[in-house]
Amino acid sequence: MPFLLATSLRRWILMSVAVPVGAAVLRKVARSIETRKGGSTAVTRGLTKAADTAQRSRRKERRRGR
Repeated sequence: MPFLLATSLRRWILMSVAVPVGAAVLRKVARSIETRKGGSTAVTRGLTKAADTAQRSRRKERRRGR
């Protein structure tokens, strides 16, 4: 039984810490590429979309938890 608790705790930590940090990193990389290249490229649009998706999943997780 403690194993199940540890698994759910790890999942909670991953969703509450790693996903928002990963989204912030993706967004920062996209912005730095945009400033270097001088505008939006396919890569920066993809990175921004991935960051938006991660943030959106985080918001959904918050709503379910309440």
